[in-house]
Amino acid sequence: MLKARQISILSLVLLTAGIWAYLLGPTANYVHYYSAIEDLTLQIPRFVVAHTDSNVTVTMLFNVSNPTSYMGLRLASVSYQALIQNKLMGTAGTGPPVPISLEPFSAKTLIGTFVMTGAKMDQYDTLFAQSGGAPQWHVRGTMSIWGRDGFLTPEFDIPVTASST
Repeated sequence: MLKARQISILSLVLLTAGIWAYLLGPTANYVHYYSAIEDLTLQIPRFVVAHTDSNVTVTMLFNVSNPTSYMGLRLASVSYQALIQNKLMGTAGTGPPVPISLEPFSAKTLIGTFVMTGAKMDQYDTLFAQSGGAPQWHVRGTMSIWGRDGFLTPEFDIPVTASST
């Protein structure tokens, strides 16, 4: 038969083991926080330029991915500038109405669009003609990511190839 003291010690050991097991998951997740921030990736798999008589519309897909096991990052927005030969063609931002969770080993897609008219459209037409119909675009900007330390804004600068419609 167990004595009161042995029951107390056994209860304390079981309580300690239970708390340790309960905290193991969040603690293990916490360890991956900085590598998750470091490994976040943003890609632009689609960049389309549509030219009409009255405007030029540029549409792009942003894929933001969390290639780690970390849970707790949320994607708030992507702010960007699109440039040809370091000449600003357009600037905009895109994002969900509220930050969305970047689950472990997952990606979220956002659509960005801007429209050029008037002088900006004329500048694009000139650069398009000078490049032989294949201007060198690049998109730079920041992602707004909500993490345990508040908002983080990693930067990106990605060369892209446009397809026309």
